[in-house]
Amino acid sequence: MKGICGEQLNNCMLLGDCENGGDGAAAVGVEDGVAVGGGGGGGEGLAASARRVRLRQVQSMAVPTTSAYDTLERPYRHDKARGRWAKSADFYFASCTHAFTPLMFSELPTFGLVHGGWVLIIIAYLMGIFFYSLPIFLIQAFLGQFSTSGSISAFRVAPIFKGIGYSILLINLGTLSYYSIGAVVPLIYAVNALHAVIPWTHCNNTWNSDDCSTHDNYDPDSLAVDPHSTVEFFRSMIASTGEGSTAMTTSLSMLVAVGAIWLLVLALLLKPVVFIGKTLRCSCVLMFACFVAVFFYLAIHEGLDLGTFHSYLLPPFYNVQDLLGVGSRAFVMAGLALGPGCGSIINLASYNSFRSDAERMSVWVCLTHATIGLMAVLCCNVAHDHFEDHVGMLPFHVDEKHDLQYLYLSFSYLFGRFSTVPNLWAFLFFVVIFLAELSALVIQLLSVVTSLFDEFECLRSRKMPIICTLIFCLAATSVYFCTQLGFSQLNLLPRMALFSNVLISGVLVLMATVVYGRVRFQCDLQFMLGKTISSFTIFFIRFGTPIFLGLCLGQLVYYLITFNEIHQGVMWLSQGLLFLLAIVYMVYRVTKTNGSFRQRLQQCLAPHDWHPVDADNRRFYEEIMGISEMLVIDANANNT
Repeated sequence: MKGICGEQLNNCMLLGDCENGGDGAAAVGVEDGVAVGGGGGGGEGLAASARRVRLRQVQSMAVPTTSAYDTLERPYRHDKARGRWAKSADFYFASCTHAFTPLMFSELPTFGLVHGGWVLIIIAYLMGIFFYSLPIFLIQAFLGQFSTSGSISAFRVAPIFKGIGYSILLINLGTLSYYSIGAVVPLIYAVNALHAVIPWTHCNNTWNSDDCSTHDNYDPDSLAVDPHSTVEFFRSMIASTGEGSTAMTTSLSMLVAVGAIWLLVLALLLKPVVFIGKTLRCSCVLMFACFVAVFFYLAIHEGLDLGTFHSYLLPPFYNVQDLLGVGSRAFVMAGLALGPGCGSIINLASYNSFRSDAERMSVWVCLTHATIGLMAVLCCNVAHDHFEDHVGMLPFHVDEKHDLQYLYLSFSYLFGRFSTVPNLWAFLFFVVIFLAELSALVIQLLSVVTSLFDEFECLRSRKMPIICTLIFCLAATSVYFCTQLGFSQLNLLPRMALFSNVLISGVLVLMATVVYGRVRFQCDLQFMLGKTISSFTIFFIRFGTPIFLGLCLGQLVYYLITFNEIHQGVMWLSQGLLFLLAIVYMVYRVTKTNGSFRQRLQQCLAPHDWHPVDADNRRFYEEIMGISEMLVIDANANNT
């Protein structure tokens, strides 16, 4: 491991005291990033100034280096039985499973291509990765890995924001209530692809209507086309919108698949974290292999060349609203690197060893997401054009009023027309989507239970009954989304979670770089990673990311308001309740402290029990925080 210059690190911590402590500026000045002693010269004057500053801080309780947790009476106790990844690469593979989410093959890239072209969607997507996904990924990885705790206890860095952790918990529970359906649909398609003749390629099934058609051409000027066999399969087996159906009509195949998936998730969650990490690693490798095979066969079968890009190369400039829609969709695609729900990366990073290079893995995860994302956009280009050339215009001739129609109608028709073993390619593609959604389901549920067990020590002895009860309740709620009415409402819920994610991401940037302090944040990163972190990186996260988030938030609000299908009252009420919980907790935290209002606020903003949980790393960290001496981290020491 690369050594750290102790003098530079100690100067950094001294600047952090001055910046975050307020009264430290009287003793120490800062010029061009260099600490200047107020009274003495050389290292002794610097050390003496540092000790005086920290002594006054401890006496006034302005910035305590260690303090009680939550109520200032109960200290945080680490769960020694929580485990960690078998290999540091497990964090990378678990994070990369999100790259194959169905949203990457849905109407998001399709709309971007049609209305923005390749140039605009690539620029917007890469900007989202660079300005949003990568900085937020690094902050979440830092919070989880440094604290070795879930998305509630990790807010020890600034306890007044711990209400955000509870909001994250509620968001994840809400997401889990319907997210299993995302794994159910590709599982049904994968199983049906194993038939000798793929069911959605013919009209001899029991669910097909008298008007069912297998046409491969149509009149584009016609106002309607006959329902294709691919469309009727989706209506009968998935959406439950066939002839004679009602709002509560339920697909039997959906019910069976929901039960099977939740039993599989239960079996995984009862295993140690080491086993879960190995399972996610193997699943990700399998997804990579299957997707690459499908991608190259698709490119060969469809004869992709530069002409494929030409029709959608430049934006057509229909109107400003469409271009804003392209930007918002590209931003959503970039945000998929952070996983579904919220705070998943905090939980995944909490199982890393303390010296894992989270910065390098953050870069590699985002690069992997960008690569898979661009490959997915190309696949959507081919599938969308193929469907509109042979079946009908989306969403003019064929409109199932659901975001999943772009994925399952276009791709199922495309693979069904392959000349060589169409069953195999359809099976491999839908297995990739199924494994991605199953992995996301496991990661979200692991995030929920980890947060609960880390925060509430009394629950740790009852892990099995709590996990079983939680999964039973979530499986029961998933049944509702198997109905026609419940399935149709899946369009609304992900958009609600998206709005929350953007706001919470902004709070994380504020908490890490402003409340905790950019210098302390930088020094903690350096201590954890064992290498120097560029000041430009911290500056970029502190200023560049919030500006980009503000612009995207305004764009998302505009998009959500103008999108007529969203029940505005339900969305804004749910978002208001989530952040009302965070505000109420802030007030509660302030009332539990003593002193004047300023002292109360300082105590709530100061880190409480914020240190590595490993004894050796904690001792080294407290030496850096408490005295001004040189520290060099050895490559072979404390590799925990």
